[in-house]
Amino acid sequence: MNPPHARHLARRVEEACLNGWPALREVVFDGWLIRLADGHTRRTNSVNLLAAGVQPLERKVRYCEEIYTAQGLPTIFCIPSTADPSLGRLLDERGYDPPEDESCVLFMDFADTSPPAATGVLLQDGFPGELWLGTLAQLQGQSEHAQRTHRRILESLAIPSGFAAVPVDGGRFGALAYGAVHDGIVCVNSVVTDPAFRRQGLARKAVSAVLSWAQERCGATGACLSVVATNAPARALYARMGFAREMYCYHYRRRPA
Repeated sequence: MNPPHARHLARRVEEACLNGWPALREVVFDGWLIRLADGHTRRTNSVNLLAAGVQPLERKVRYCEEIYTAQGLPTIFCIPSTADPSLGRLLDERGYDPPEDESCVLFMDFADTSPPAATGVLLQDGFPGELWLGTLAQLQGQSEHAQRTHRRILESLAIPSGFAAVPVDGGRFGALAYGAVHDGIVCVNSVVTDPAFRRQGLARKAVSAVLSWAQERCGATGACLSVVATNAPARALYARMGFAREMYCYHYRRRPA
């Protein structure tokens, strides 16, 4: 069993992740957080298990299914590694798809590793410019609907946020990242690199700029981010930067249409 201070840090990290990538609408039910954002990303359109609650599991699952069905969305559960195994068995019985995309949440303690300096990076407070948004949309292949929803999500941020971009030749951005600070922890999101500029350390520069901004401007003492468990290059990059601690892992379970 994890000691109390480790559980407390894990909860702070979880809160930073939720607040750093907000949903557009939310429903709280018996310790579960039902997040809704018009279907844009699983993180903002899934059930998050914040506490065990007291209601029967089957009743809770059915309630979540009713909410998502009413919104015209698939029911998706975000299942952390600490979840009660009985939930997974119940989802199996109800015909949910196998686990999708095992991911890990990594933590960097600034007391152990100070954020590296970053030069040649543009950083905007509060909200990104149109070039940042357009570059992200292009690199992620976002539809017009996804672009509108993504903008609304960023507009919903209620905590300090900073958006980094690394300029390259031709007035383009070669890499992007953004971070949002909650309770002394900056959650790093949307780390992308233009394929034409890979292997040049641009993603590292963008993330470093976000970390330095969070420490210097917001007094952050640590950082967290989520990475797909099988993405070895990304995990190696983050390990070199100081994201040395794995807080927890999670995967998604989707109800078939």
